[in-house]
Amino acid sequence: MQPDDKIPIRVNVADRLMPLKVARKDEEFVRLAARMINRRMEEFRQFNTGEPIDRLAWAALDFTGDLVRMMRSGQNTGEHIEQELQELESLLRDY
Repeated sequence: MQPDDKIPIRVNVADRLMPLKVARKDEEFVRLAARMINRRMEEFRQFNTGEPIDRLAWAALDFTGDLVRMMRSGQNTGEHIEQELQELESLLRDY
């Protein structure tokens, strides 16, 4: 098998199993992204919304805001990437 070959995986996002086909080389990143989304959603649980879709939307908006800030402030990109890498390392240790 080649790294670009598609493989079927299932990830849990917002308590829903999602069947996907991803490149073998991207499997780890997709799984990590799902964990990051779920963690961010958990952070929004403090707002006591009864609907997981609201927390999912807030997480998407928060991640997109992070991306926009990173794109606009080129000089801080290295610091932001370092912070994100530390968060990813923490997730991997917890996994």
